[in-house]
Amino acid sequence: MADLNELKKNAGILAANKIESGMTVGLGTGSTAAYMVARLGERVQNEGLKITAVSTSWSTTIQCRQLGIPLMDLGDAEHLDIAIDGADEIDPQKNLIKGRGAAHLLEKIVASMADTYIIIADNGKKVKQLGEKFAVPLEILPGAIGAVSAKVKKLGALVTVRLGAPGKDGPVISDSGNLIADAKFGPITDPEKLDFELNRIPGLLGHGLFIGMTDKAILAAENGLEEF
Repeated sequence: MADLNELKKNAGILAANKIESGMTVGLGTGSTAAYMVARLGERVQNEGLKITAVSTSWSTTIQCRQLGIPLMDLGDAEHLDIAIDGADEIDPQKNLIKGRGAAHLLEKIVASMADTYIIIADNGKKVKQLGEKFAVPLEILPGAIGAVSAKVKKLGALVTVRLGAPGKDGPVISDSGNLIADAKFGPITDPEKLDFELNRIPGLLGHGLFIGMTDKAILAAENGLEEF
């Protein structure tokens, strides 16, 4: 039986091998995405792969710089050929919850620009309904934290501002300088409706529901890779 981390690495390699010279590429954040970026760096260095990438987080940006992957600023990008990222939950319709790494707003912007959006993860991220395991992450304008929290609570969620890891005082701040909160709904029976309702809240800059955006999922399981 293969090691799950080895299979996650294989999923990342498979996704990275789909990238062709001349492409503009969105690069996601997380442990499985890091394997993909590592493979992409190998291809740039050893195969002469010519790409231009956009990063969704500082951690991915630093990895790209170390590997010599050419980057452009997100603000300069209008279109991407492909974007590859991880997920925290994925349902049978390939809808997602993302944002445990607090990069979901930038990740959604990148996903929206891509002709093809590929998710790579381990199969422990599969759920029957979104919200079974994780809350929906929120990125909130700091001055709107009270108003946004109240409106999201009216939709049926327990809302908590995300705090830093032990050793760091205060709340988690996104790479864009906003507050991160988590909205625990439990299993979400109508993710499309909730997506619509959250999108209507002023001051809620982004949330972790990715509805109807995924073209392909590559999942690492104990017995190999699953694509759907």
